[in-house]
Amino acid sequence: MTDLRSRAEEDRGLLKKIELFIPGFKGYRRREDIRAADSLLRQQLANRLGEVNKKFENCREELSRAMELSLISDAGDILKSGRNIENKIRHAEQGYSGISADIRIEEEELNKIYEWDLALLQTIESLGRLADELSVSITGKDGTSAQKIRNIRKALSDFNSTFDKRITIISGLEVN
Repeated sequence: MTDLRSRAEEDRGLLKKIELFIPGFKGYRRREDIRAADSLLRQQLANRLGEVNKKFENCREELSRAMELSLISDAGDILKSGRNIENKIRHAEQGYSGISADIRIEEEELNKIYEWDLALLQTIESLGRLADELSVSITGKDGTSAQKIRNIRKALSDFNSTFDKRITIISGLEVN
């Protein structure tokens, strides 16, 4: 995946380029560019998770066609969880700190947030593979669908917890 931070820098207009030369604005401009890149990245992550959620929905439909009525509710739960996480990613905090914020999030921390979010792509891809495995299990009627659903539920729960901690850990606010 392309590093969107460099793209945000390349796409600066004339006014934004001028801001880089004004004392006190350079750091602000650079932080805003990183926030914009992270926002674009999170939109892409949310879109990819949306694709995985479509796979979860297909699995639920396959379960109903296979008359696996005891698992349909569980499949609905993972679909609901996946959609909630998708929305959370799409609307997550950007690490913004206003002019007189109590806690200031600097450029280094914003870069860490971006890297953290980029690493989540691998987790989303593994969720997609788990959805594919569930689909194969359902159509093959190998009896492992219930276990695969439990694995997906755990993976979604872990992903959700990890995402919730991103700002707290990166900005050093987590209490041990």
